[in-house]
Amino acid sequence: MRVFRDYIIAFLILGISAFVLVNYVIMPLYVRWNSEVRVPSLTYTTLPVAEKMLSERGLRYTIKDTIFRLETPRLSIIDQFPDAGDLVRENRRIQLTISLPPGKLEMPDLISRTLRHAKILLDERGIPLDSVKYDSSDFYHEGVVISQSIAAADSIDYSTSVVLTVSKGKRNAQKSVPDVVNLGESEAQKILEKAGFTVGMVTTMRDTTLLPRTVISQSWNPGTRFPVERKIQVDLIVSVDS
Repeated sequence: MRVFRDYIIAFLILGISAFVLVNYVIMPLYVRWNSEVRVPSLTYTTLPVAEKMLSERGLRYTIKDTIFRLETPRLSIIDQFPDAGDLVRENRRIQLTISLPPGKLEMPDLISRTLRHAKILLDERGIPLDSVKYDSSDFYHEGVVISQSIAAADSIDYSTSVVLTVSKGKRNAQKSVPDVVNLGESEAQKILEKAGFTVGMVTTMRDTTLLPRTVISQSWNPGTRFPVERKIQVDLIVSVDS
């Protein structure tokens, strides 16, 4: 009877030991080894927010790359791997690409470049254009940059903006009124506009010797000269047959 009791006690001890071992050692290890979590969508969030989202899911992160985009806020997530929705094991490191401005930028030489080309160079380097001014120049053609507020090769912060001054032609440049008498009205208008003038008031006068809408006279004599920047209108009198 005593031997039987000893067997029962031994079985009870073994059972309790097995229960404790399975429930508190083997099963937690198995569940943790076999557990998977779904990767959250981190794109367009900031790094602090992404870190919190990953931590709540038992995940970590590593910075794979940094890219500077002027329109993207600092420390924003641009890309991630694995992708959002993928299943991964706990404690997995998610690779992140973030927006991080460089410490310093070098100002390019924009003098003698067209305004369009200058804007492209600034955009490529992430340097904002503050404003564009215009001034006459005897040395640079119209439409090209003649000065920049920050000298070429200077080191600047990524948020520093630059002001460009663009040539609007020679200071003493002049334009001459063309002779449009005896020309058709539409042709006369094209010639005047090409020369830097605009057509002002158009009045009519009966003249059966000319084709209708032929210029009979103009308000400014041909050859009259004006500064290029001055806006001049030329009034016309054109013929009608009735």
